Amino acid sequence: MVPPNNGPALEASISPILPSNQRIPRIAVLLASMNGARWLPDQIRSILDQKGVDVQIFVSDDGSSDGSFEWLQLLSQDHHRVRLLPRRQEPSGVGSNFFYLMETAPWQDFDAVALADQDDIWFDTKLERHLRLLQEQQSVGVSGNVLALWPGGRTTLVRKNDPQTQFDYLFESSGPGCSFLLQPSFLQFFCDKVLAAIPGARDFEYHDWLLYAAARSLKHTWVIDEVPCMYYRQHDHNHIGANVGVFPALKRMRLVANKSYRSRVTDLIEICKRLSGQSVARHRSIQRLLRREGLWSRVLRARQASQFRRNRRDQLALRFFFLLGWW
Repeated sequence: MVPPNNGPALEASISPILPSNQRIPRIAVLLASMNGARWLPDQIRSILDQKGVDVQIFVSDDGSSDGSFEWLQLLSQDHHRVRLLPRRQEPSGVGSNFFYLMETAPWQDFDAVALADQDDIWFDTKLERHLRLLQEQQSVGVSGNVLALWPGGRTTLVRKNDPQTQFDYLFESSGPGCSFLLQPSFLQFFCDKVLAAIPGARDFEYHDWLLYAAARSLKHTWVIDEVPCMYYRQHDHNHIGANVGVFPALKRMRLVANKSYRSRVTDLIEICKRLSGQSVARHRSIQRLLRREGLWSRVLRARQASQFRRNRRDQLALRFFFLLGWW
């Protein structure tokens, strides 16, 4: 079913342009969609309603069958701040859809680039706040805590801003990719030197984790904001979802037990080795530690678990997995 035409309402929500002598920052928003008819109007409205910035949305639809693509076509014809990119020919996937957006959308002349999912709701100061953090901290990326929102209206803080550790970027992302704001120069580097140059990088499933790992492996500054700036909507079709409650925890335990998590960490370390130049030795040392077999190796890995995750609960869980030999 095609979503209702929200054209006039969306147009009214666009923030006014400041006078020419007070240039408003321009931010490109890369939005990946697939069968998001139920959520797209609210999400796009919340993006266009951002204060203190001039927003341009670039959308890539990944083969929707619920009318999302047709609705986006109509919206892009009526609203100059929403542009729908040509459909890509590659196999579907959230990560590959974002990689397509990064390499295809003309974001290079903007002041910053944001990533957006189709089903969240942004607070109207999200981009203004994150742009200020990006500039004040001279970081290449900003992410943040989010408020998970369930259909009944219940909300829970999803905290991601625990102190960064020496190797957390090899074992987890900095938070949901839909909270990311990036320096254009870093995103250009990422497209040229990671996606286009490193074998296997484009096949890595988690675009947000890969961005964070690339930045941290090169010792760039990355800010994780403590203030939540968006509702992270939870439903049956989330690609990842909030790690809150028993069932998400069990799902992640299965990923560890069946070695899927280990495989992803191993792939990411290999990518970072190729990228990090003079820092390659420290990535090789972690790679050797994770490959070693035997009880003593398990103990050594467990002793270093505090450097592999930010959250203390996650550190304890990883230490437990190492000692049991689930890694």
